[in-house]
Amino acid sequence: MMKTVNAVAFQSPQFSLLSDCQIQDIHLAALEVLRETGIRFHHTGAIDLLKHAGAFISDGNLVKFPAKLVEQALASAPSRIIMCDRDGEPSVFLEGTKTNFGTGSDCLNLLDPYTHEHRKFTREDIINGYRLVDALPNIHFQMSIGIPIDIDPKLTYDVQMLEMLSNSTKPIVFVTNDLASCQRAIDMAAAVAGGPEALREQQHILLYSEPSSPLQQSTTAVDKLILMAKTELPVVHSPGPQMGAVAPITMAGGLVMSLAEILSSLVIHQFTNPGAPFVFGAGIHHMDMSSMQICYASPEFQLTKAAIAELGRWYGLPTWGYAGCSDAKVMDEQAAVEAMISVMAAKLCGSNLIHDVGYMESGLTTSFEMIVLTDELVAMVDNFIKGIEVSPDTLMVEELNTVGPGGNFLSTKATRSHFRSYWFPTLLDRKIRATWLEKGATTLGQRLNLKVREIIESHQPKPLATDKVQALQTILEKAS
Repeated sequence: MMKTVNAVAFQSPQFSLLSDCQIQDIHLAALEVLRETGIRFHHTGAIDLLKHAGAFISDGNLVKFPAKLVEQALASAPSRIIMCDRDGEPSVFLEGTKTNFGTGSDCLNLLDPYTHEHRKFTREDIINGYRLVDALPNIHFQMSIGIPIDIDPKLTYDVQMLEMLSNSTKPIVFVTNDLASCQRAIDMAAAVAGGPEALREQQHILLYSEPSSPLQQSTTAVDKLILMAKTELPVVHSPGPQMGAVAPITMAGGLVMSLAEILSSLVIHQFTNPGAPFVFGAGIHHMDMSSMQICYASPEFQLTKAAIAELGRWYGLPTWGYAGCSDAKVMDEQAAVEAMISVMAAKLCGSNLIHDVGYMESGLTTSFEMIVLTDELVAMVDNFIKGIEVSPDTLMVEELNTVGPGGNFLSTKATRSHFRSYWFPTLLDRKIRATWLEKGATTLGQRLNLKVREIIESHQPKPLATDKVQALQTILEKAS
């Protein structure tokens, strides 16, 4: 006789990498590095603050951290961050295992979607990139994408912020090169939001910055970290070391070093302003010793990404990740394979804010086709992550009894009401060969390119109010 079991209707696929004991070991090792080795802070204000908080200072700027400082910082940092869109509507939820995908920043080169030329970015290109992001439903936030060569280099980050705010309503993860440009980016976002207080409430922007591996914090990076804490706007201060170059060669060693850098950043951030929003993240790559290149699509990078996501959740912090990026040079079969594994890994490990969508050639080049492909892959993997609903409605016992042996289910009411719950691709082709030939026998690469060009030529983002456009231009003019 069958027993009735009351169970959860859905059980989503999950990926667990580290045991509780392993997480504890990594944490304790990082605390020991902070206690014994320390972090060099090239920032007088930060050193004074940390000394007052109880850190130990030696050799001028070497800071050693007692565990209590780390524990205090972890206790005060918030566990969730809600980012709004440009209109102030909640859009990106950084909590639990919810995933949100976005582009990368500051690539030098673009794969031109019209000429297929590998060339430098222009201002028109980054505008097209932001409009592309605005149109794609599964790309949830934007980064600057590229560095345009046809503007004054001193205004690069100002122009990027102005154009992101003007050409998409989606939340922004931004980068800047110094304290002044970081403040101008905040001022621009505040002008659009309706003032600094409105921006603080909406959290429309998030700063990406980095420590200087191994075990250093630069003046510029700490300046920006402190500014974001004071303004109560979110920041991810994410190490990006190469194991075997500026980090230990083992994945566990890379995690320990990166964790020490993140926790030292969190301490200065939280002691500046307890409760300010902070995202936990790191991109721990290994150096391919045969090519001396960083590896964006290696299986080891997928593992360190998963470990960072698990460590961040263990600390109760929102997490940062990577996907939709490849070491391939063009949008080819290698790029598609590497995009798929990275998206699947990101979804299974549950990173909250997943960037670098569109990166090619180890982060030197952007492909708009790769951004569109990742949009499709995110939808595909979303439907995998849903798992299988097991409930009286889906077990279909009565349906089976009604149809019986030898029947079919094509015309039943249940089939009509449920078949649309399955995922239907927009770019991947499932049709029979004759239909595919009739429709032009296009490859996936051709379909991706066509969609990129269609969006560039037809999509019109919601326009920014005239007075806000003028406010942005005024800030830009003052910067120049």
